[in-house]
Amino acid sequence: MNTNFNKIVIVSLCDEFSKNVGKRLSQQLDMIFCDAKDLVEYELIDKDALKQISSKEYLDGAEKKVMSHIASFENVVVAINFDYLSNNFDILSCGSIVVFLRLPRTYVGKFCGSVNEIAYESRTNMLETLANVTLKVQFVDEEKVCNKIINTLGGIL
Repeated sequence: MNTNFNKIVIVSLCDEFSKNVGKRLSQQLDMIFCDAKDLVEYELIDKDALKQISSKEYLDGAEKKVMSHIASFENVVVAINFDYLSNNFDILSCGSIVVFLRLPRTYVGKFCGSVNEIAYESRTNMLETLANVTLKVQFVDEEKVCNKIINTLGGIL
């Protein structure tokens, strides 16, 4: 396990769950919290950039710029979704410990969107490969999940 890190990246197949766990974890560990999706969307509010918003190259560049900025953060818990992590893993992996919260398929299907349910197996397999730590979440209780993360990371925090 990577013991040389300055940020914890939280990912699951449910963005809202990752965000809520990330916020709670950052409070418990006295760390800063950021949501990668919120930061990318904030970047796209730039009025000059709106002229270029239909360009895929612009959107990809804006996303990479935000991810590079996040990679420079220290003492931070980052909530990120599947697409942002898989597209920017090379940027975010340095100095980070990536924690994949493996949610039950039934929960993902009910609360987290059809794309993630349809691609549950392939996305789960990919995240298990990318993550430093995979936590199987049986009970979707944010406090218990935060405690499980802290216990799993144990002495390296």
